[in-house]
Amino acid sequence: MGKKWSVKIDERAYDIELKGRKLMVNGDVLKLSQYKKKTGLTHEEYEVPIGSKKALLVMKNLSAPVLAIDNRDCATGEEYVPIKMPAWSYVFLVLHCLNFFNGALGALLAIIGIALTTSISCNRKMNVAVRVLLNVAVVIISVILVFGIALLIAGI
Repeated sequence: MGKKWSVKIDERAYDIELKGRKLMVNGDVLKLSQYKKKTGLTHEEYEVPIGSKKALLVMKNLSAPVLAIDNRDCATGEEYVPIKMPAWSYVFLVLHCLNFFNGALGALLAIIGIALTTSISCNRKMNVAVRVLLNVAVVIISVILVFGIALLIAGI
């Protein structure tokens, strides 16, 4: 199952469909590997030609892909804001990485925590204070889970 967009560029309609790593534009197949622009911690960006314009296809981890043309999200029509990890979020990433020292369970919780932290931190629709508080909560919950399960296993 893929994602579909219908866009109009220079009075011409384009039906765009994403299927795996292939982008179909009016039936023509474009391999995304030819257009990779940037790979980040939370996403991959591809700059693909559609008609006379360059479209930005953003494949986000843990969320739906976004197609933007002229800084507009083709699905919503809203202004597209590029993904950028705020500097303060790296503190939470380091705290989650410390969980790797707590064995297999800690590593699993670290991976989940890193994914949640990047998702929460990059969500610019939320207030910064709310994002920070949610990241604090995720760190606290992961620490409680690690130590709680360790104490449960130890029989204390």
